[in-house]
Amino acid sequence: MTRLNDENLKKVERALTEAHRLRQEPSLGADWTFRVMRDIRREAAGHGQSMMFPGLDRLVWRTAAVAAVLALVFTGSVLFYTSRDVVDLTALLSNEVDVVVPLSE
Repeated sequence: MTRLNDENLKKVERALTEAHRLRQEPSLGADWTFRVMRDIRREAAGHGQSMMFPGLDRLVWRTAAVAAVLALVFTGSVLFYTSRDVVDLTALLSNEVDVVVPLSE
């Protein structure tokens, strides 16, 4: 990177100041401002995220909670039943029934 002396630095500063003064304001209508403010209000209220499918986020979290409970129940039942009986856990989870020791004995 080259170092600028004071004269070049002042030229750059003047050019940037002039460019800043000459910039044009964007021509935006009142309807654009209204739409932007409406979107901001929706986002602040929490309604702007899933407008296509309202309630989808709640459904996803409820489904995840139910799946977690079912996984816990399944895990608990497998641990409970395998500790009571002399059954190989892999045989219990697979379809190899003839490998399992009969429970009636």
